[in-house]
Amino acid sequence: MTQPQIIGKLEAQLSAGISTEAEACYLMVGVRKLLEHQQAKEKYKYLTFHCNWALHSKLKGAPAQEILKQFDAANVHLRKGVELHDLPGSLRIEIDRISKMKYFEDELEAFLKSNGLPTLDTARSDGWIHFAHLYAKIVEDCPLVMNAENTTASVDSVTLNIDMGKAPERDGSPDVWFKVRWTILDKNGQSGEIFVLNSFWG
Repeated sequence: MTQPQIIGKLEAQLSAGISTEAEACYLMVGVRKLLEHQQAKEKYKYLTFHCNWALHSKLKGAPAQEILKQFDAANVHLRKGVELHDLPGSLRIEIDRISKMKYFEDELEAFLKSNGLPTLDTARSDGWIHFAHLYAKIVEDCPLVMNAENTTASVDSVTLNIDMGKAPERDGSPDVWFKVRWTILDKNGQSGEIFVLNSFWG
């Protein structure tokens, strides 16, 4: 498929809005194809990582190891009883941006704009958050696995899960709430989690 064909399909899809897991996965496939065509995977490394995660049952590649390295550094502090908000400044910011998928959001938006494509907010004002919950369902239970060669790491894997809920109605317009949980499994078999709460228009 040529670049103009991919862009045409993505433009139609984004204009109509992403409303299902299948559509979210199709978007990731199309974006990944464009990244390859344009040899832009290095420029958009987090976007490439998230495209790959959507298409694999587990990930062990270099981008996954970079992310695991941050969780490993955080795990050292968290096991000692340090609260998440008390992590050292730069590490706290990294974990916050990774767990909230901010790098993913920023790079996806920049990539779509660079190709003249509509953003996720074109069809609905909460487009990114709604898409994020669909994406989380796609990568749920697909662990990021630490390389066995990394003998100094305390973390064995990190797995994402999503819990859906619904808030009570307010003014007849309920928000749909969801929790994204990042479960850290260390090499001693102990686990802990970092979670993010979000909501979108129901």
